[in-house]
Amino acid sequence: MSRVQVESLGVRVGEATLLDEVSLRVEPGEWVTVIGPNGAGKTTLVEVIMGLRRSVSGVVRLEGRAGSALSERERARLVSLVPQHPEVPAGMTVADYVDLGRVARRGWVRAASSEDWRVVGAVMARLGLSGLSGRDVASLSGGERQRAVLGRALAQGAPLMVLDEPITGLDLRHQMELLELLRREVESGLSVLATLHDLTLAGQFADRLVLLDAGRVVLDAPAREVVRHPELAARYAMELRVVEIDGADVVVPVRRAGSRR
Repeated sequence: MSRVQVESLGVRVGEATLLDEVSLRVEPGEWVTVIGPNGAGKTTLVEVIMGLRRSVSGVVRLEGRAGSALSERERARLVSLVPQHPEVPAGMTVADYVDLGRVARRGWVRAASSEDWRVVGAVMARLGLSGLSGRDVASLSGGERQRAVLGRALAQGAPLMVLDEPITGLDLRHQMELLELLRREVESGLSVLATLHDLTLAGQFADRLVLLDAGRVVLDAPAREVVRHPELAARYAMELRVVEIDGADVVVPVRRAGSRR
């Protein structure tokens, strides 16, 4: 059964169509990344899947269940979110921040159990956060902070994680570290649906790429096929070249001749 199945999704705001007949799915242990130019509908898609925005047509199914019929607690058991701009409260330790993922399952009234702290400890160990457990989360560097955000989502224990531009604001090393951490979680059975602007990293880490443009699915295929497809350059309205380095595809934008000096 698919972790998430999106069927003929449509979203409109006034006269504007944000999503138009969008369909895709993510299988167990699969990483699917949605790419596309600004305004393609990537964040809108994330919001509908997470129940943060309503669609006017179509359906989102999580583990075969219609998302619109799920309570917040039920949804939290099926899908976690790493937002593009997560809120990081000052005065909270890293361990308590990661434990917020458990709150999504147990509710705000119940105190953390020994099982909750066992899960939090295991997640922090996997992400290299154990030595930071007592630090104020607001004092962390950008890379450390994003690992804490990932830890909170992993502590939730949902089989599907949705990430909206998770490497925004990180330098190259921290981008790679975060994506490598996420890739290991996928290899352990987690399913991932992400949005990314970086076409090279999207192609290197995802199993499949879904190209959105003007709210519609243009391509949905294995990553290597999508980054080499001529439709990719057409949708970004620029010349792109793919260079293979040590077996990995690197997408290179090429300046138009008229823009050179």
